[in-house]
Amino acid sequence: MPPAEDKARLEETLIFIQTIWILFLAALYLTCFYDEYRFPGQKTTPEEGEEVLWLVQNVLFFGMMGLGFLADVVQMRIDRAKAFIFLAASLILGGMASMVGALQFRVVRRAAGFFGFEF
Repeated sequence: MPPAEDKARLEETLIFIQTIWILFLAALYLTCFYDEYRFPGQKTTPEEGEEVLWLVQNVLFFGMMGLGFLADVVQMRIDRAKAFIFLAASLILGGMASMVGALQFRVVRRAAGFFGFEF
């Protein structure tokens, strides 16, 4: 296989993995948003029913970490200078997902209250 064709396939694979990574990140933020909607406030032990959401968040986080690792492996084959970007982004963005989801919920709730909507 010629190198140009090999590089094109690697770039296509990288785009595919990045797309799935973004979907996992969005799903993680949505579960954090929903967790704050159903069970407001920060706690160390889950309430009844909240444990399932915590497990889903863990699965999405570690899935995102795995996809970040795969993206970085493919990226290293293309260009070694850009290695470990997605793994670092997975750690940072995934670690902040709970806080960001809760803050987004509070902002949406206040904005909706400003316009007369209650939920």
